[in-house]
Amino acid sequence: MTLVVVSTAMAARRFDSKKDYYAELGIAESASREDVDRAYKAEARKRHPDGGGSEEEMKSLNEAHDILSDPETRKAYDLERRPAPAAYVSSMAFDPDAASRAGTLKIPVSDPDLAGLLMGAAACFGLGIPLLLLVEMQWMFFLWPLRIMALGALVLGVLLAHSALVVRRRKSRKARSDNLRGLVVLQELVFWVVAIVVIGVLVMFLYLPYNGR
Repeated sequence: MTLVVVSTAMAARRFDSKKDYYAELGIAESASREDVDRAYKAEARKRHPDGGGSEEEMKSLNEAHDILSDPETRKAYDLERRPAPAAYVSSMAFDPDAASRAGTLKIPVSDPDLAGLLMGAAACFGLGIPLLLLVEMQWMFFLWPLRIMALGALVLGVLLAHSALVVRRRKSRKARSDNLRGLVVLQELVFWVVAIVVIGVLVMFLYLPYNGR
């Protein structure tokens, strides 16, 4: 039981913040001083030992009246009874893991490894081919770093595409037990033939005599 002492100019009053003195008098927390006195008198007639009550009931009634009739003590009592305010938590608090949990576009992908390799290869081709065309058609000597960058992007795109083929083949091998070695050789042959043909066509297009160099 928590007892709080409030000192005033008149006297020191003690109250128990766990007790409900308002309920003891049968009044609301917003009751005025006159309401407190009026309720006290009405309850005193009922609880006085001469009126059929007991000394314990009268003691509790007197305690409630003493606490609520003194403005300073009542204020301290009300403050003690109020629950502590909840700590404010901002909805804008920084969360370092939010981005990783949120994902990107929430696009369902059956095989993240294969999709990543294919997207990487497409990005390299999408960057390398236009850049190489632009450099070769507007050729000046100081543009050679851009030529190397474009060629490097194309080479990287070919390697990523080949890695995607290997990953795809590995997944298929796990799905079926009858892995045919001849099929692997055929896939490798087709891939490199297509890659060489595409690169050859691109080189021929860029270095034909009418290119102006």
